[in-house]
Amino acid sequence: MSNIRMVFKMLCQHIIFPFVYFVNRFRPIDKKLVILADAHHDGCPEHMSYLRAKLMETDLKVEECFFNIYTIGKWEAFKQMVSFMAKYPTASTVVVCDYFLPVASCNKKKKTKVVQLWHGCGAFKKFGYNSKEDIPEGYHGNVHKNYSMVTVSGEAAVKPFETAMILGADNVIKPMGVSFTDRLYDENYIGLCKDKFRFEHPDASGKQVILWAPTFRGNAKKKKDEINVTPGEAYVNLLAQDDRYYLIKSLHPHLHKQGTMTTGELLCCADLLITDYSSVFFEYLLMDKPIIFFAPDYDVYSAGRGFYLDYKTLPGVVLTLDTDLRPHVEEALENDEYSETRAEYRDRYMAACDGCATKRIVDYIIG
Repeated sequence: MSNIRMVFKMLCQHIIFPFVYFVNRFRPIDKKLVILADAHHDGCPEHMSYLRAKLMETDLKVEECFFNIYTIGKWEAFKQMVSFMAKYPTASTVVVCDYFLPVASCNKKKKTKVVQLWHGCGAFKKFGYNSKEDIPEGYHGNVHKNYSMVTVSGEAAVKPFETAMILGADNVIKPMGVSFTDRLYDENYIGLCKDKFRFEHPDASGKQVILWAPTFRGNAKKKKDEINVTPGEAYVNLLAQDDRYYLIKSLHPHLHKQGTMTTGELLCCADLLITDYSSVFFEYLLMDKPIIFFAPDYDVYSAGRGFYLDYKTLPGVVLTLDTDLRPHVEEALENDEYSETRAEYRDRYMAACDGCATKRIVDYIIG
């Protein structure tokens, strides 16, 4: 069965999708048409929502192609992709924020721009062609082909993205800022997040909020009865026993999720972040609050995927062995020693995230 799936994927990549594009490539480009596309969410991804809202305020014609390839079924996903390929030749701009294979399945028209927002800031753990885990098995070619621009959060992220996407020679990796970080400069957005948190978590009143947001491990296509164990969770759970703290967990959507708030919304409400290898810490740098890097499986994980930076010099307490987190949390909240280090990381990796990234991207799309 796996061989049949692989053959079908190859047919889509090399024959079906290019053919659909070719049949429609003689249709003129609509200079107002912008297509927002993603194959990992049923609706607009959080990382694209801020840009979507700003595009809706222009006179551009915004169309959406959002579906979750893991939940809607292979046939329905195939139909969605074919539909996208028929519109692709007529679009002035296509915007994605993750891997979206149809975009790279053919040689696009030069006048169609493809903007990759990506879904994380900085450059932390290795990804793309720097990692053996990210590129679909049996895929031939570059899944990042056809990008006109990839937006990154700062100058220090350019080189890692160039190698991860094999786009160094094309000069398309631009430190224009990451659109979804603009919300952290929006006082109304932050206020709404805090109101939502108080409503969903009334027991947190009077306590310091600890957000645990580890990176995703495992297979997004896992069955419902399969369990993904996150290293160190037992020690994280001990924090909930301390009356001074309110522990909130924000794991990958394919795993357990506590409440309805997204990780991005929770960042606005947390007094301290605990993570292991998630790039969410770059976003949290804009909040300028303490961070603990807790990675009991560091030796195994680093040997497998690897990092773009020295893990031991991260801007916060670094713990790579199983340990009781409570004394480290207490110390971090009462005696924050990493403010200067966080500022250095912000300058290196987040300098373009100044609250105006979305405007710059919209201006590029409008041309």
